[in-house]
Amino acid sequence: MELTRLEQGGKPIYAVAGKCTVEHAATLRQSLLKAVSEQNVLTLDVSGVEEADITFLQLLLATALTLEQNGGSLRRHGTISPAALAAARVSGFARTPKLANFFSDED
Repeated sequence: MELTRLEQGGKPIYAVAGKCTVEHAATLRQSLLKAVSEQNVLTLDVSGVEEADITFLQLLLATALTLEQNGGSLRRHGTISPAALAAARVSGFARTPKLANFFSDED
């Protein structure tokens, strides 16, 4: 699992890539906490997620809630990887109000 900060149009985008499963949850959590401390609006690119489970989705929801509490928001950049989308749909996270826009088909 990697969380890489990229710049596009002067704005940061954080690309999540690799396996985002329980084995990698602590690393992803720390990376997301650091990103949230630096950004009020966090834009994630999850197109490179190769494997995802419930812990990945829980971390996304926690990130969205934390940002919202601080007046910010979680946004998606690019497409959703098939693995992330499948995990979100099977678990019901794709219909969770705080993540519904993140997992919508719109870009």
